[in-house]
Amino acid sequence: MKFRWYVLAGVFIGLLSVPFIRNIKGSTYILFDKTAIEFQNYFAVTVLVVIALTMWFGWILIRYLLQTSNKTLGWFGGRKSVKARQKTIDGMIALSEGHWKTAEGLLSKSAAANNTRLINYLGAARAAQQQGDIQKRDQYLKLAANSEPDAQMAVGLTQVELQISSKEYESALAGLKHLKSINANHPFVLKLLHKVYTHLNDWKSIIDLLPKIKKHSVFTDDEFASKELQAWQQRFIRAESKGTDKILDLWDQLSRSLKKDVTIVAVYAKALSTNGQTEQAEQIIKQSLKHQWNDQLVNQYADLASENSSKSLSSAEQWLKSQPNNAELLYCLGSLSLRAKLWGKATHYLEQSIDINPTAKAYYALAKSYENSGHPINAQNTYQKGLEFVAN
Repeated sequence: MKFRWYVLAGVFIGLLSVPFIRNIKGSTYILFDKTAIEFQNYFAVTVLVVIALTMWFGWILIRYLLQTSNKTLGWFGGRKSVKARQKTIDGMIALSEGHWKTAEGLLSKSAAANNTRLINYLGAARAAQQQGDIQKRDQYLKLAANSEPDAQMAVGLTQVELQISSKEYESALAGLKHLKSINANHPFVLKLLHKVYTHLNDWKSIIDLLPKIKKHSVFTDDEFASKELQAWQQRFIRAESKGTDKILDLWDQLSRSLKKDVTIVAVYAKALSTNGQTEQAEQIIKQSLKHQWNDQLVNQYADLASENSSKSLSSAEQWLKSQPNNAELLYCLGSLSLRAKLWGKATHYLEQSIDINPTAKAYYALAKSYENSGHPINAQNTYQKGLEFVAN
């Protein structure tokens, strides 16, 4: 539009100037060596005006053409960018819907013409892994890292997540150690480290990591308590084969609150018992039951292979004062009485336990008591009741 107005303005100015130019008097000479060419002044001025207008129009035309070409290029470039963005969107939708091959194709092909190359390549890497192509996955991750050098953490975490998903735990651990060297307190790095160590059954490393996990609130309080308990529990289980000194050393490392936890007390007592420290295991169970009653520990107390069953029975009978109708305690007392060969007591306690809460183990123990006390018919009937109880 501007170009038209420029042309019209030029024509209008030219028409207005014609009368003035025709009234110019005199001549103009151009000398070439010994030759002279004469022009009337109005003609010379006309030629100059035409040349000036031609140059002006030429300059305007060049500007117009340049602007038009930029707009054309911008239009084509814009269309290309829009198409690339749409392919990225379609690729992410396909990725979310589980169409892995389609997602990989759309995301990888649109990456070069898009300003979201990092997202495209990370998405393509996930799609490649879902198709089982680990080599291609790593190529996309490398392209992602090269596309955004400042996104090393994002690319590294994605790679580790994918490695964990494909059970490449050693590779994932190496990657996490590198990321930890970049940011030692990154919550997601700590969370993934915990996950990898769990898969590798490296409970010592988990325990070493727990203070940072707690400090940076990687898990909720309940989750943290559960994971801390699991780690120490697994350490005691593995310490059973390493001797009493190792077990006692682990116990000394525990916090005061964990030493009161029933699960830890149970696994600690079992480890001690496995290593022949039955008396010490009994003491730790009795000490725990003083502070907090727990049926699991009572059952474990009954199963300990004590050298002095009568003494163990005498200690357990003291608990009847606070737990007179506890079926698990009555079973424990019956079981200890059997071991001490006190058949009458065993029968008495086991019958009471079954009256309150019948269990297969109580029926079996009562039948053994009848056998040992010379009541085979009662024993047979009790075995039958126990079988019927299990069947139902």
